Amino acid sequence: MSKECRELNLRSYAKINLCFDITGIRDDGYHLVETVMQQVSLCDDIKMVWESVPGQELQIQVTNSKPYLPTDNRNLAYKAAVIMAENFPPEKSQGNLRIHINKRIPVAAGLGGGSGNGAAVMIGLNRLWRLGMDTKKLCSMGAALGADVPFCILVQNSRYTCALGSGIGDVLTPLKRGLNKYVVLAKPAFGVSTREVFKEIDKYPIEERPETGKLEEGLLEGDMKKVYNNMINVLESYTLKRYPEVQALKERMAKAGASQKILMSGSGPTVMGFYNQYRQARAVCLEMRHQGYEAYWAHTGKEIKGERHDKL
Repeated sequence: MSKECRELNLRSYAKINLCFDITGIRDDGYHLVETVMQQVSLCDDIKMVWESVPGQELQIQVTNSKPYLPTDNRNLAYKAAVIMAENFPPEKSQGNLRIHINKRIPVAAGLGGGSGNGAAVMIGLNRLWRLGMDTKKLCSMGAALGADVPFCILVQNSRYTCALGSGIGDVLTPLKRGLNKYVVLAKPAFGVSTREVFKEIDKYPIEERPETGKLEEGLLEGDMKKVYNNMINVLESYTLKRYPEVQALKERMAKAGASQKILMSGSGPTVMGFYNQYRQARAVCLEMRHQGYEAYWAHTGKEIKGERHDKL
């Protein structure tokens, strides 16, 4: 058999949490959650080159545009390739796989950047290796990489942009309608460990919880008052107290004006503001950068042809 070389370019989109609630704890210590997750247009670019070499054990090479990020088996893109190879006959994965990640999504920011990279690699290898797996099967396999990976697979491999996540966030119910707004994503110059937040959250009282069903209804009906009233993230109970810089960022974004809602995404530290107009989002984003924050503006959902959004 002769060598065969194929190439694929994919986009790996960020995700945000429109609401986040904790509903219990499993016997293994993992928290049960209920969250509505939404794709946004901010994305990383993934380039995959596959060279089939019959008889050769799989060789994986990962590179990225951020030199401080790992490129070995600590990287979710690398792990995704390993999982795919382990679940199919060896002849499917005999050869050389090169993965390059052009990072735009902030790291350790609660935006699912690494999860999206892993999801993109699984989707890409499904095509490059001609495995014929559907989205449901990919999501099931992706859960082994992390709770956010199934959602990232769903929105990157289907028409959906929004889903309800339950269990540990990996049990998905796609929603017919997602949010259609401009969003500003801003973060201070540090990351927050998701593991740390969940380890400590039970020590902090939760004063307000979202009604997830009403948020879903609001999205379906286009009732933004119902949506915004239920955009509540219970993880703020810990992160805002432990990291007052995140609380300060929320207040500064509110003072910048025009926002319909301001909320922390996931475990933080990213804070997001929602806007009706592109100009409003861009102005707030530039103001946040002027104040020293890493900030981006984007649109919820998939990238729209001709739609302007920030990818810097």
